[in-house]
Amino acid sequence: MLTIEESILIYIGPPIPSRGLFQYGSFVGDIPEFLEPLMQVEEIRELVVDVNHLVEAKKEMSIIGTEKNKAFQYLSNPNNIEAELSKLDGYKSFLGKGIYIEGENGELSLVGKNNPLPVAGLSGGGGGSVTVDSITDASDVGKNLLKVADASAARTAIGAGTSNLKVGTAVTDAKAGNYTPAVADISGATALGKQLMTVADAAAARTAIGAGTPVSAATTAANGTVKQAAAQANSTATDVAGLVGDFNSLLGKLRTAGVLAP
Repeated sequence: MLTIEESILIYIGPPIPSRGLFQYGSFVGDIPEFLEPLMQVEEIRELVVDVNHLVEAKKEMSIIGTEKNKAFQYLSNPNNIEAELSKLDGYKSFLGKGIYIEGENGELSLVGKNNPLPVAGLSGGGGGSVTVDSITDASDVGKNLLKVADASAARTAIGAGTSNLKVGTAVTDAKAGNYTPAVADISGATALGKQLMTVADAAAARTAIGAGTPVSAATTAANGTVKQAAAQANSTATDVAGLVGDFNSLLGKLRTAGVLAP
């Protein structure tokens, strides 16, 4: 029986399913008898590591040029694997899958629900299920999120999509989506401005601002409209009386037109 002085061993190399060796396959105690011939391959042996050194081993395997990286690259070629296995004496093919534990009499048993992996030192013994409440570094909110039934419950758990915002007409309230302001609600608008926003037509708008309104008749005190005076022929008077008559006729026409006060 080939024994490696480690408590729990994990194979981190490429899987060899036809030979019963799978990536991250774990072994407790001794290497199973059916896998012992594989351990004669240096590259395979290089990639069987103690579970306590798993993180470091994986990191080393990812660095080009290291022994573990070279071993992984070599075993990634199926031709290399078959070439190495063909050199082994007394090799026994194994087609099973999973993690196997070797018993006291050398028999193999598959790890499963009814045959949990006996990992010492872990809470609940080997193979026990992990519950949400048993996660020691999770917050209450985190645990609640793991238990929610759907997305809606998740949003409720973290307060997403909820608000204390009130829809109303007060200063701190929000307006409804279908809110339409009235003219009276417009602050800063003058009375005339608001009146112009409610006129029925253009004519009413002109009336509101006094556009197009006829000017009143002129007076001696105010400007206004006057008519064109009637025509007055040039005077041909040959004496004062005739000239006075023509002049008075002109004055009369100017008064009629509104140019002169009556």
